[in-house]
Amino acid sequence: MSTLQSLGLTFAAAFGASVVLTAVVRWAARRLGVLDRPDGGRKRHRGPIPLWGGVAVYLAMAMGLFVARFGSYGIDERFHSLASVVIAAAGFVCFAGCVDDAFRLSPRVKLLFQTLSILPIVLAGYSVEQIIVLGYTIKFGWLGIPITVLWLVGCINALNLLDGMDGLASVVGISTAATMGVIATYLGNTYVTVVAVALAAALAGFLVHNRPPAAIFLGDSGSMVIGLVVGILGIQSTLKTSATLSITAPLVAMTFPMFDTLLAIVRRRLTGRRFDTADRQHIHHRLLDRGLHPWWVLALLGTLCLATGVAATVATILRWEALAWITALVLVIAVVRLRWFGHHELALVLGAAARGLAALAARLASASAVQATQADESLETLVGLESLSRAEAWAVLVDRVRPWNVGQLQLLVADADEIRWRQTWVDATSRGDRRHTWTATVVSCGEDGRWCEIRAAGCGTAGSEARQRSGLDGVLKLFASHFIARQKKTSSEAPRRAA
Repeated sequence: MSTLQSLGLTFAAAFGASVVLTAVVRWAARRLGVLDRPDGGRKRHRGPIPLWGGVAVYLAMAMGLFVARFGSYGIDERFHSLASVVIAAAGFVCFAGCVDDAFRLSPRVKLLFQTLSILPIVLAGYSVEQIIVLGYTIKFGWLGIPITVLWLVGCINALNLLDGMDGLASVVGISTAATMGVIATYLGNTYVTVVAVALAAALAGFLVHNRPPAAIFLGDSGSMVIGLVVGILGIQSTLKTSATLSITAPLVAMTFPMFDTLLAIVRRRLTGRRFDTADRQHIHHRLLDRGLHPWWVLALLGTLCLATGVAATVATILRWEALAWITALVLVIAVVRLRWFGHHELALVLGAAARGLAALAARLASASAVQATQADESLETLVGLESLSRAEAWAVLVDRVRPWNVGQLQLLVADADEIRWRQTWVDATSRGDRRHTWTATVVSCGEDGRWCEIRAAGCGTAGSEARQRSGLDGVLKLFASHFIARQKKTSSEAPRRAA
């Protein structure tokens, strides 16, 4: 059986099963009352629409993978392993999505189910130990497991958040799966190509019922399945070795789903809302609010995803990763510059940055003012000390250090190794058995071997704070300089008195 025949068999089985199963699931969801009802705010669709579309997508993809076993393209032990992991993990997350569609799970419970669905993938050894980006290899070691979990959880929620318009998640899923399939084929990972074809075919069949105006919605049971399988394809399609991933292609192919998710986090964080708070400010909502018809929005976003997918593919073939990143960056800038999406979040970020810089400038100005005041006070103190004797200056020093909770003060003034003057002061109000919790010592040296050491000790927290301690050190240095100068004057006057 030729390559086209083998892949065609897989596509036909998944597509046909999806078309039929979607109609059956739509009937069942309506009978069971699992409906998405409009609320006049974020949900503005016409009337109640059945959910659980993800069940049809999942079963159709599984049917495609089963039929693929009868083909010859990409069917080896790696395919059987990957198909088993995909069916198990996607089945679990589909079940969790069905429960959420029917009973509305809390965000924490849903995140727990998402993480549990990834466990079969990690336990089967599908984790990344190192990645290659722009020619550089980054090794993770054991960190590869949590990074793999974060990647898959990110993909699940990116598609989950993007699923807010008829056909959008299906179109994005088809585009990304096709990209990963082509790249996998080029790199020789043909077993991944088969899985990508099965997913794309299942979504194409579902799109027959989900195109605007939609007769059925994917629901969380579908968007989370798409995100999980796309995340797995992103890892497996670009593997260089058994655990080395070229990260450029999957990230660039997922540019706009990830961009939308990132801005949702930024928007909700900077507006004081919780991350799980739903809003009507995603990329498709912004385009719809500009007056574009749903078909035009679908075509525009599909084109953007296709463009990033083509860029990722061409960059892989040409081995020029910078091309993919540049293309993604240019498209993101264009979307923001045209005010299609992202300009509001950019304004929030710039506003937050401006407020942060203003607060920093205020702190720096306050610190400068304090330093200037301290300098002025030091200058005034120095001028006043000139007229005081050593004993009087010592009394002033004792009085000046009280604001820092100083309990003991020691002074040594010496010429070379000979102590010329020694003073000690202990706070009479402090308890004798109280131990000092901090000390501050300054030593100032003058000419001809003169030096002065002043040591302060105290209790409490005030003396341990850097800003207050730096002020105390400044006072001690000022008085140490004065005592050295006074010692020089005393030494020079002594010979005259002797004569």
